[in-house]
Amino acid sequence: MAMKEQLEMLARLQEIDDQLAMLERSKGDYPQRIEELEATLNLKSGTIAEARERKAELDKERRHLERHVQERQDQLGKLQGRLSAVKTNKEWDALQKEMDAVKEEIGTGEDHLLEIMDELETLDEATETEGQELDDYRSGAETEIADLKEKLSTVDVKMSRIRSERDALTPRIEDSLKRIYNRVKAGKQGTAVVPVVRGACGGCYASIPPQTVTEIRRAERPITCENCGRIIVWFGEEAEG
Repeated sequence: MAMKEQLEMLARLQEIDDQLAMLERSKGDYPQRIEELEATLNLKSGTIAEARERKAELDKERRHLERHVQERQDQLGKLQGRLSAVKTNKEWDALQKEMDAVKEEIGTGEDHLLEIMDELETLDEATETEGQELDDYRSGAETEIADLKEKLSTVDVKMSRIRSERDALTPRIEDSLKRIYNRVKAGKQGTAVVPVVRGACGGCYASIPPQTVTEIRRAERPITCENCGRIIVWFGEEAEG
């Protein structure tokens, strides 16, 4: 088999290995992205749930406090009704003291009620805003999650198909070329075969002498970059950087 065809197959082998590496990365990237989306969704949902729980607690406290204030107001009314029946200064002073204590309790309760109402108003505004934000985020997140899960489900199928092509291709490549390919690939982060890019190596971008570029185009023998050691091939035309 001509060396040119051998080098073309070697270049195709590099393309296949690049595809497999990308798919392998996606098997980690997709689940990680899904986890991130679900975590953010749970966090936003949890924040709103906490706010609604707090609102429920405040509503319960408000109702209890309103009843308590009303009871004290009723009590005050009864105490005031007893004033007309008071006969001594001592009784008057005792009754006034009791009324003052009830009034103070009513005032404290009403102040607390105002605080509760203010917090409830703030929570109402926050939950409305955050609820809309959650709905918008959920819509986009659930769509993206579904898309990622669909892609993830097809990764193994794609990898199996590509591996089959690789298995069919590798026996046709000379052992000497495969040894060079595997050695360089192991030391260059998976990239062993690169094109000529504007007169330079497509791997390290070291300049290639014009005579060497001519030899690469002829494809009569494998030529490696003098700087990085990668196999340089001609891809029909010079690649753009």
